[in-house]
Amino acid sequence: MSPQTRALPERALRTVRRSPVTAVIVLLVLVTSVSAVVLRVQHGAVPSSFGPFRVFAASTGVVAMLVTIAGVVVLVGASERLMGSWRTVVAFVVTTVVGTGVGALTAFVDTDDRNVGGLLLGRATSFDPWTAIVGTIVTASAFAGTLWRRRIRVNALAVVAALLLYAGHVSDLYAVLAAGAGWVLGELLRRTPKRTGWVRSSHRETRVLLGTVVLVSAVGPVIALVSRARVGLLAPLAAVVGAGPVSPVRGCRADGVAGECLRGLLSFRATDPWTLVLAVAPLLVLLVGGLGLFRGSRFAVWLVVVVDTVTAVAAAVTYGLVPGRVTALHGFEDQFVVDVSIVASVVVPVATAVVLVILRRSFTVLPSRRRVVGFAVTVGASALVLVTIVLVVAASSPARVEDPVRLALAALGPLAPVSFWDRLPSLDPALRLVVGLIGPVLWVVVALAAVRPTGAVEPDTDADGSRADRERARALLLAGGGDTFGWMTTWQGNQYWFAADGRAGVAFRRNGAVAVTVGGPFGWSDARERALTDFARWCDDNGWTAAFYGIEADLAAHLAPQGWGTLPVAEDADFDPRTWTTSGKKKQDVRTAVNKARREGITATWSSWQDLPVSTVRQIEAISEEWVAERELPEMGFTLGGVDEMRDPAVRTLVAQDAESTVLAVTSWLPSHRDGRVVGWTLDVMRRTEHAPNGVMEFLVASAAEQMRDDGVERLSLSAAPLAQVSAPDAPADGVQNLLELVGGVLEPVYGFRSLLRFKQKFGPELHPLVLAYPDPVALPSIGIAVVRAYLPDLSFRQAVAFARGRG
Repeated sequence: MSPQTRALPERALRTVRRSPVTAVIVLLVLVTSVSAVVLRVQHGAVPSSFGPFRVFAASTGVVAMLVTIAGVVVLVGASERLMGSWRTVVAFVVTTVVGTGVGALTAFVDTDDRNVGGLLLGRATSFDPWTAIVGTIVTASAFAGTLWRRRIRVNALAVVAALLLYAGHVSDLYAVLAAGAGWVLGELLRRTPKRTGWVRSSHRETRVLLGTVVLVSAVGPVIALVSRARVGLLAPLAAVVGAGPVSPVRGCRADGVAGECLRGLLSFRATDPWTLVLAVAPLLVLLVGGLGLFRGSRFAVWLVVVVDTVTAVAAAVTYGLVPGRVTALHGFEDQFVVDVSIVASVVVPVATAVVLVILRRSFTVLPSRRRVVGFAVTVGASALVLVTIVLVVAASSPARVEDPVRLALAALGPLAPVSFWDRLPSLDPALRLVVGLIGPVLWVVVALAAVRPTGAVEPDTDADGSRADRERARALLLAGGGDTFGWMTTWQGNQYWFAADGRAGVAFRRNGAVAVTVGGPFGWSDARERALTDFARWCDDNGWTAAFYGIEADLAAHLAPQGWGTLPVAEDADFDPRTWTTSGKKKQDVRTAVNKARREGITATWSSWQDLPVSTVRQIEAISEEWVAERELPEMGFTLGGVDEMRDPAVRTLVAQDAESTVLAVTSWLPSHRDGRVVGWTLDVMRRTEHAPNGVMEFLVASAAEQMRDDGVERLSLSAAPLAQVSAPDAPADGVQNLLELVGGVLEPVYGFRSLLRFKQKFGPELHPLVLAYPDPVALPSIGIAVVRAYLPDLSFRQAVAFARGRG
């Protein structure tokens, strides 16, 4: 027996010891499920003699058993690691009892087996191990970090809610109740301090959450169409999507009985692959849109909004125009449940569209004009061709076709309102087939045409049309270099101006009639001074006011003869790492932090993002998301980077990890070049976990200095803390300086710029003042607003007023 084979039992035993509750549940699921399958084969049904152990039995087949075991290992195992064994037992038992117990009460509410519109058709005997699994992992989410707590809850609730709303099995109801119970139980079990209320998401996390919701909403109707007991509240919506001219619903005609039509819609199932393929055609568009949302596509937002709006309108017309839909239904309960079901089928897609419109600013990736035009031309030409085909076939039909407008509306395919189907059965078979195919084909064309503008498969590498300028800026930075903000000029969102000789450039962001630069000119040093005046003249020719933000005071002095004024806005802190040492009284805190980190086995890894292990990357993303969630303001930008900027292959990350490879903190460093080689690094992102030991950031910066000393780098910049300075300004305060001081004071409790500047002084750097250069004092109010909008483009008026009041 090989050593690897002999080690298997030992590893299995260690796993069982670490997660005993998970191991016991896996064993119970395996034993009860196998017994249930055997009894079902022998006796045709599973007896009720299992007692309370029935909650562990996945009795529908071998596949269900394997999937359930996998769910226990992954989800319950993760729960046990998060909150410990005894809490896992409590969560497993309590959420099962609450979910099945409260769900069992539905047996006393829903007593009519003939109810086709009711949500509560099942019986309290429909136990399912997934009730406990869902309840346990939602309970454990309270013990996870901000990022995974939100992801677990949103994903779990989205899945179980979709199953309940579309399929409507009683086991789905149990799972929803167990998830709700787990949410409450987790908050009760978690005794550590926790923040209440709404927790802010980063743009990236907002994209993930909304993309997940849209993908689930696309899969939900498919689940309902193939379900054998589709009685969910949104079953009418699935019927609107699934039924069409090729497979018309019995009783749905303009002069028919509403009850018969409604029952036909609620009992409609996609019984063959052909019908299912036609039914899912419009859902492909949602699938493409959901994938585009993950990539931050603004085009995907509007695509999903349009599809959800069309779906809601189709549902409203379908059920609103059928006469007598209330009087034909029997029983008050039926009428109430059916009315709620129809309203939900309209409200849910509308609500999804409204949320996307409200949060559209989180989707910052804009498609190129070429891709948008390509989408419009493709869809428009396809629609014209398909409608022409319908009209040609209709004209050649043996029987005269009246009202061609109905045929045009029927081209919506699966989303055509049923009120337009009344005459389709009398049409020529060939025309019926064409009309039935036109809609799905059109939706497939829309889905395929939307792939590129949404970036669902291939991201748009030139989303804002500035890729060429950005690459040109990178080339200038590599050759000639730049100032403190140099590499920040390559970030998304900047616009560019280049000198006529191509030896210098300026990156800026325009707000209204003000162009705020990202630092000073970059490129060859002897061309930067001239670039100041040329850029200012170019802005004036375009009717804009140029404002050089965060440039060195010596450079700004060249504008003084032309009447420009300056205001101090920050101080750059840098030193020469080639002479770096931790000796000296001023660096006592740094020396102590480094020695402590090394004693505790903490290591620092200098790497590009692409070379980091996947597990490390995921931890960094979680740390960054938690950092954003703790702030009460939107994400800042302009000269402050995040995870997206860390992905640049030219950027370096320095990661602090303990002996178990757990990420404690991370920093990112932007390069400075001269003559094609790196001569300096500038600190950008600083993130740490709440459990990281004190001094971990000092350890990381000291480790970076040692790395740069070994590499022979000339300059280590701790960057400039925006809107923060140590020395008092010489110039008297005026309007814009008061505004910037107000903003700095408001942001200090949130982002800690001034405390960050004090932190940097521990390393004994040299301080260089950075100023805002402006051409005209009259423009100062608009310049101040433009600077604030550059940092906080998503700041709402309500947030601004609230924080200004808090400052006062």
